Amino acid sequence: MKKFFLLLSFIILNSLFLILASPVSAQNTFKFVAWGDTKSDTNVLKSLSSQIKTLNPKFTIFAGDLESSGFTQGGMDAWKNAINAGVNNGLLNITFPVRGNHDNQATGSPTGWQAYFNLSAAVQGIGAANYSFLDDDLTYSFDYGNSRIIGIDVPGNVTQMTPAQITWLDQRLADAESKSLQHAFLFWHGPFYSQANHCCPVPSQSLISVINKHSIVSAGFYGHEHTLTYTHIDSSRVPGITRGFEQIVSGDAGAGPTTPTSGRYDYLLNLGGGNSGGFAVVDVSGSSFTLSMYKGGSTTAQYSKTFSKSGVNPPPVTITVTPPGTSPGSKPGDANGDNLVDGQDYVIWLQNYNTQASGAAKGNFDGNGVVDGQDYVIWLNNYNK
Repeated sequence: MKKFFLLLSFIILNSLFLILASPVSAQNTFKFVAWGDTKSDTNVLKSLSSQIKTLNPKFTIFAGDLESSGFTQGGMDAWKNAINAGVNNGLLNITFPVRGNHDNQATGSPTGWQAYFNLSAAVQGIGAANYSFLDDDLTYSFDYGNSRIIGIDVPGNVTQMTPAQITWLDQRLADAESKSLQHAFLFWHGPFYSQANHCCPVPSQSLISVINKHSIVSAGFYGHEHTLTYTHIDSSRVPGITRGFEQIVSGDAGAGPTTPTSGRYDYLLNLGGGNSGGFAVVDVSGSSFTLSMYKGGSTTAQYSKTFSKSGVNPPPVTITVTPPGTSPGSKPGDANGDNLVDGQDYVIWLQNYNTQASGAAKGNFDGNGVVDGQDYVIWLNNYNK
C-alpha cells in the first residue's frame, strides 16, 4: 500500500509539472508591432495607437524614448495615456518597452522604470512564457509561440551595451536554440547599424561574435533614429558579420521624422510631409515572417517583404565525462549530493523551478543558469538509477 501511495504521489506531481511547464503559447502564427520614439509628441502616439489597435497584434515592442526628459511621473503618465489612445484601449498592457537615452536623463531613472512596469505580469497576460531577465523590466526575454523576444537596456548607441548584457544575450540565444525555437527577435534603442543622425557607432566585436554564433537570430528592431527603414545586415554593412539578419529601424512614434543617409538602407518609407509617424508590423508564420511598414493614418501597408529561414542549427554540444563523487551534480539529476537520484532531488528542483540559479544543488542540472523543464527531464531520465 505504501508503494501504491508513493507511486500515486509521483504521478500527481508529474502531472502537475506537465501542466505548469507546458508552453502557454504554442501557436507559430502571430502578429506583433515594432515602434518607438515618442518623446513629447503624444498626439501622434495616440493616433498610431488607434491605428495599431485595429490590426489586433498579440503584442508590441517599443524601442525607447518614451518621453523627453525621463524618467518622470508626469512624462510617463502622458505616454501611458497616449499609448492607450487616450481612451484606455488596452495597448499598454501588451506593450514591452526598453529605455532610450531620453528615458535615462533623470536621477534614479532605472529604478523609477522598474517601479512603473511589471513586464513579467504582462508576459502572462498575453499568453507568453519563459520570462527571464538580467535586470527585471530592463533587460529581459520571453517566448511567444516559436519565437524568443529579447529586449536589452541600451539607453543610447549600440556601443553602450555592456559585457554582462552581451554574455546574457549569448545565453538566451543558446537556450532558445536548445528548445528548438525558430526565431529570435531582438530590440534595443540604438541601431546595430546606424543610418541617420546618430551615425556611425560600430558594434563591439563581442556582440558581433554572439550574432555570428546563433542562426536563430532573425531580426533586430531599433529606434533612436526617427525614421522607418529596412536593411539586411551582412559583412558589407558591418565588417565581421558572417551570419546575416534583418534590421528594422522604427523610431517615429511622434519624435520624427529624420532623413537617413542614402546608401545605408535597403528601403526607406518616407514619413515626411507632416509628422504622422509610422510603425512596423511583423507577421510570423512558422519559419517565415513578413515585415510590413505603415505610415500614420494609412489603413494599408506601404511596404511588405517576406523572409524565410531554412531552419535553425542546434548549438554545438561538448560531451564531457563527469568523474564519480558525492558532491551535487556528480550524478546527473542528483541535487543533494547523496549519489542517489530520488524524490528529494525532485523536491529541490521543484522549489527552484522557473528561477535563475546555477548549479545542481539548486536543481539546475544542465548548467544553463535557469531551472526549467530540461533539468526535470535530466532528473526523470536518471530517477532511481
